[in-house]
Amino acid sequence: MHLACLRCQQWWEVVQVGVLAALLLGGCAPHEGPQTVPPAGVDASKRVMALEACVARAQQSVSGAADAGVSAGVLAPINSSIADAQDAVDDAHKLLQQQKGQEATDRAMQGLEECERIDAMVHKARQDAAERQQRVQLTQEAETRLSQTAACMTSARQVALRTRQTTGKRPAESTGSRVLDSAETALKQARAALAQNDPKSALGFLDTAHTHCQTALAAPGAGPTSPVRRGP
Repeated sequence: MHLACLRCQQWWEVVQVGVLAALLLGGCAPHEGPQTVPPAGVDASKRVMALEACVARAQQSVSGAADAGVSAGVLAPINSSIADAQDAVDDAHKLLQQQKGQEATDRAMQGLEECERIDAMVHKARQDAAERQQRVQLTQEAETRLSQTAACMTSARQVALRTRQTTGKRPAESTGSRVLDSAETALKQARAALAQNDPKSALGFLDTAHTHCQTALAAPGAGPTSPVRRGP
């Protein structure tokens, strides 16, 4: 009997040691709490807010482009893209109300892709408008200079005629006539450049024509002439 009790006591001590070891090991093991995954609706809401902000920026950009002189026709496809992005906002909100978070996220992302292209479209439209405006200004300047140079040429031809009458030289032998031929060639090139919508090149040819014309007017034997003013 005494032996049986002793064995029971030993067995109980072994059990206690095992339990204590398990507790100690369990307490030392790293505790990993549950990882929280944000609900799909939260992510979708953030995407929709980003899309709404993008649409607002795009509308401001289009308004600024219109104020800068970009025509309504050029802005029409951009406004269409903004409308598509706004449709994406509305669709995403409806999907959120229906508790369809993942579908709302996908729709918002689709709208963002469309909206983010609008900035580049507006930038190109403004750049093109600025280039057209500059071309119009250069064309107006070239047309003004063209009429001024033509008036100079008329005066130079009269000078060449008087020179021939006073010196007896044929036009081809007159220095003024030779320079005048160069001026007429440059004037024709200027007109051709304007016809090809290249006012910058036209202005270069007009510079040459005006210089030759002034040289013809100042040629020996040309006599006193009224200077022909060059445009601003």
